[in-house]
Amino acid sequence: MKRTRILGGALAAALTLPFAAALTAAPAQAHDDALHWENYEKVTLTKDVGEPIDMAILPDNRVLHTARNGDVRLTDPATGVTKIINKIDVYNNSEDGLQTIGIDPDFANNKWVYVYYAPRKMTGPYPEETPTGSAPNSLPAGADESYWNQWKGYNQLSRFKWDGEKLDLSTEQVIIKVETNRGQCCHVAGDFDWDDEGNLYLATGDNTPASTPGANGMAPNNDAPGMNPGFDDRRGAGNTNDLRGKILRITVQEDGSYTVPDGNLFPKGTAKTRPEIFVMGVRNPFRMDVDGKTGTLSWGDYGPDAGAADPNRGPMGLVEWNVTPLNKPMNGGWPYCTGDNFNYNNWDYATSKPRDWFDCAAGAKNTSRWNTGLDTVPPATPADLYYGDRASDQPAEWSGLTEFDPRQNGQAPMGGPVYHYDAANPSATKFPEYWDGKFFFGEFSQDYLAAFTVSGSDGPVTKLEHFLPNAELTKMAMPITDNPMDLEFGPDGALYVLEYGDGFFRANPDSGLYRIDYSPGNKAPQAKISTDRTSGSEAPLTVEFSGAKSSDSEAGDLTYEWDFDGNGTFDAKGVTASHTYDTLGQYTARLRVTDAGGRFGLATVEITVGNTAPKVSIQTPGDGSFIDWGNAVPFTVKVTDQEDGDDPTCSRVSWTFGLGHDTHAHPITTGTGCTVTWATPADAPEHGETENIFGVVVVSYRDNGANGIPGATGDATLILNPKLMEAEHGDDSKGVTKTQDETASGLN
Repeated sequence: MKRTRILGGALAAALTLPFAAALTAAPAQAHDDALHWENYEKVTLTKDVGEPIDMAILPDNRVLHTARNGDVRLTDPATGVTKIINKIDVYNNSEDGLQTIGIDPDFANNKWVYVYYAPRKMTGPYPEETPTGSAPNSLPAGADESYWNQWKGYNQLSRFKWDGEKLDLSTEQVIIKVETNRGQCCHVAGDFDWDDEGNLYLATGDNTPASTPGANGMAPNNDAPGMNPGFDDRRGAGNTNDLRGKILRITVQEDGSYTVPDGNLFPKGTAKTRPEIFVMGVRNPFRMDVDGKTGTLSWGDYGPDAGAADPNRGPMGLVEWNVTPLNKPMNGGWPYCTGDNFNYNNWDYATSKPRDWFDCAAGAKNTSRWNTGLDTVPPATPADLYYGDRASDQPAEWSGLTEFDPRQNGQAPMGGPVYHYDAANPSATKFPEYWDGKFFFGEFSQDYLAAFTVSGSDGPVTKLEHFLPNAELTKMAMPITDNPMDLEFGPDGALYVLEYGDGFFRANPDSGLYRIDYSPGNKAPQAKISTDRTSGSEAPLTVEFSGAKSSDSEAGDLTYEWDFDGNGTFDAKGVTASHTYDTLGQYTARLRVTDAGGRFGLATVEITVGNTAPKVSIQTPGDGSFIDWGNAVPFTVKVTDQEDGDDPTCSRVSWTFGLGHDTHAHPITTGTGCTVTWATPADAPEHGETENIFGVVVVSYRDNGANGIPGATGDATLILNPKLMEAEHGDDSKGVTKTQDETASGLN
């Protein structure tokens, strides 16, 4: 992730200014213009993003972006063309796979691109490969604790040289490895950024599932005899001698090794600590930002799922946003407390009974049998912002965090960049000065963007603003914010947004890469392509193209131009066009729609001549079927393919079962086969009895390819509903009268 920083004398001088000097006043009229949403434009750069995870913007405004399966894509906004430029060999289970990508601060000279991922092939002392499928919850009969060693693995931060069009995978330097327990869900994090001293900050997740047996939405600190060590968060996030659940600060050397700068949380040489730790006690700091001008590190952090506090166990599930000065390391408190240092009970998972309470203000005691660090962790720092499910779950001045769009729900905070206005930037689409010094933020579950005003490098947050609401985007016929994954300001001063969309574990129609421009006046058209086919088995193949679904927010004539083979030359004009492909191959067809003012929009579609994608369907069970958690559910998958026939290679039928939660899902189990039976997780309700949880199954199949064309992929998805569901989680209702009932089971 992260953008290039241009280091020079004038900027270096500016970086010495205090935080307050970074916040400059702008004329009132400019403020008004900045808050008129019709002055902004959301431009679709590509819908070809795979299962989108992260992005990095190159100095020339091309965008690198990653997908969990190991694909690295390059999108050129000037042409609208997206290509898969690299395939990294990853261990792809649950949330593991390819994560983040970013460019070195001195990229213009050294061409280093950094990537955080789970390698499929590992080096000692770890096993060469991880077993397939998921690790069991508890030791198999007759096994001792050495059994868990086969599931040990790591995520690694590496860097590769950029050759102008792709990563040179032969140049890999492995910088740091973060040990994990594989074969389980969740929380990888993996974001990284640099300060102006050249130090690299790496966020790591706690590698602990929310559905830990016995958790019931509380802190998952289960070290009961025989249980998977991955169920105890104190071994990682709460451990001073472990790199998980942390934000690390290191200095990368020329050969790819690293040193540790002074000023981290634990001085070098402190027994039972890792000197790399700058922030400990975080759960899943999925997106973070280091900002030299304000001298801050900021991040969003995910929380557990309890919908209500439990007097015997602890607070309701809260999520956080935090900021700290770059000279102030800290402990965020997890898994001993959350929010405003709301303490958890040191619950006895073996007996399901309460014990003493953690004391985050004084420094919690780590009593885990898996603890390798200090017995007492540093005192925790309360969150700068926190929120729950409803406005009443947080201070009134933070109510917008759950009320910017009352139709949405869930908690999924995404940290974002600080905007810095540069009057000398020649870009006509840069954000206005009003946003200077504000911290941008995305809410994945609630589908919104926001900006925070922060009064100092250590807070507090003094103002929350809903940025470019979906209601306004809808009025302007622009794509809405739909599960934002990553936010970055580019060299052009525009905001780039990578969105996951509403699907699960795969490329889905709602995902995409976008750019938000400040563009008063005439807006570019929204180009959209529809075709009667996108593939065929033989050449010649005739394809009918239409741009009729394209739109423009202003009245006036539009010009439609077609480039059928993606070679840069437009071959035809008109709202509709027909083209015959005479040669086998894969082609990128482009549409350029231009308005009377010269503004244009681009759209692309891939046409494959020589191979058609397989059609995948799940025959049983039916979509929307009902289950009891713990049921063994049989699945039957059907695949038909025009070239390969209807007898698929079942070892290539890949399936993922995940636990859906509100609008996102946690992948739990993976496997292969056309016919399979597996048990849904009996511990699914441990997310919290108030939570909206359901099963999600995604099946995919890649065919053999044909006529020299690589294999194509088809997929199918279904939802499994629990038999007991809360009425509040229904999608819609009619003719329902709400009445007060003290015997009702709901807690909301």
